[in-house]
Amino acid sequence: MIYSHSRLQAYENCPLKFKLRYLDHIKREEAESIEAFVGKRVHEVLQKLYEEALLTRTNTLGDLLNYYDLLWKENWNDNITIVRKKYNKEHYYQFGRKGIENYYKRYQPFDQSITIGTEMKVNFDLDQAGKYKITGYIDRVAHTNGIYEAHDYKTGASLPSQKHLDTDRQLAFYQIAIQEKWPDAKEVRLIWHYLAFDLDLISKREPADLEKLKMDTITLIDKIETAKEFPAIESGLCNWCEYPDLCPKRKHFYIVENLGENGYFKDKGVSLTNKYAQLAGEKEKIDEKINIVKEQIIQYACKENIEIIKGNDHKVKVKITSRLKFPGKETLERAAIDSLLKDEGKWLEVSDLNAVTLSKICKQNTWDKSLIDKVREFATEEDTVSVYLSQLDEYEED
Repeated sequence: MIYSHSRLQAYENCPLKFKLRYLDHIKREEAESIEAFVGKRVHEVLQKLYEEALLTRTNTLGDLLNYYDLLWKENWNDNITIVRKKYNKEHYYQFGRKGIENYYKRYQPFDQSITIGTEMKVNFDLDQAGKYKITGYIDRVAHTNGIYEAHDYKTGASLPSQKHLDTDRQLAFYQIAIQEKWPDAKEVRLIWHYLAFDLDLISKREPADLEKLKMDTITLIDKIETAKEFPAIESGLCNWCEYPDLCPKRKHFYIVENLGENGYFKDKGVSLTNKYAQLAGEKEKIDEKINIVKEQIIQYACKENIEIIKGNDHKVKVKITSRLKFPGKETLERAAIDSLLKDEGKWLEVSDLNAVTLSKICKQNTWDKSLIDKVREFATEEDTVSVYLSQLDEYEED
C-alpha cells in the first residue's frame, strides 16, 4: 500500500473507518461537507492565480472573485452537508470569498517568489529499500535565492499553535520530497496560509527532525499492517463519516434517523436511553440531597462529639480517620519524593504494578513480542461492561 499523510491520519482518527475504506474497499459516495466544498473552490481560485501568473497573466481581485462565483454555482448541489446548523450556505460563501480577498491584498503583485508548480504530486520512499512509500499533493511549490517553499492554503476557522505546526507531518513530508527532487535546495520553508486570519505560519525541519519523522512513520505503517483489531474512535469527525451503518458507535443514529417522530419514540433504544436519562437525573437530585444531609450529620457529630447518631429505625456511624495525602503523579513534588526514596533504596517497597498500563502495552504490542507473550501468561481475558450517560452535542440534535 502507498501511504499519504491523509491516509495515515485516517487510521489515527479512526482505525475502523480506515479498514472499511482502504482494506475492505467499501466504496461509499461520501457526502461532501460545506467546509470541504469551500476549501476546494478557494484552492481552485489560487491555483488559477499562480498558474496564469507564471504565463505572465495577472488576475485582478475582481477576476478571482468572479471565478470563485462561477465555481460555486457550477459545483453547488443539494447533497452538500452543513452540520453546523447555525450557519447557512451564504455564511460559508462569504467566508471563502473573504479568504481570497485577504490573500490577494497581502501578496499582490505575487512576485515574492517564483512558482514552480501548483497541486504538485510528489512521491518518495521512507527507506532505502523502497518498502515504505509516501505520496501527496503540494498546493504550491516556489523558490527564491536557493530557498524552496512548500505552501499550504488553510480555509478552516481555527488557528493552531506554532508548536503544533512545528511537529506537523504533512508539510514535513513535502520537505523530504522537495529535497529529493531538487538536491540544490539550500533550505526548505514550510508555509501555511491561514486565509480567514490573514496570517502565515512558517516552520522548518532540520535533518534530524526528518530522520525521526521517517522512523516514526515506518513504525506507524508497521502497526497498521500488523493490526488485527480496528476499533472505532468517537470524535467530532463522526458527523461527517460515510459509514455510520457499519460503526457500533453511530449505527443507532443511522437506524433512527429516518424513522419519523412516531417511529423514533417507539424505537426500543431511544425509549431505554430516555428512561435511563430520566432516572439518572432523578438520582443526581437525590444524591445532591443526600450529600447535603451527610454534611449536616458530620457537622453535628463533630460539634457534639458523637460517633453514632440514633434515628427511628436506623443509626448513622460517623468515622473520621486521618491519612497522609501525597502529591499526585506528574508533579515536581512527586518527582522529588520518588528521587528521595530511590536514593534511600526504598522505592521498590512502595512502588506498585500499574495493571492498566500493562494491559495497554500488551494490546498495542509496544514491547518485544516474546516479552509480551510471557506477560500474557499471567493474565486472563475479562470483559468489563460500563454504562455512561451524556448529552447529545449540538450536531447530533434533531
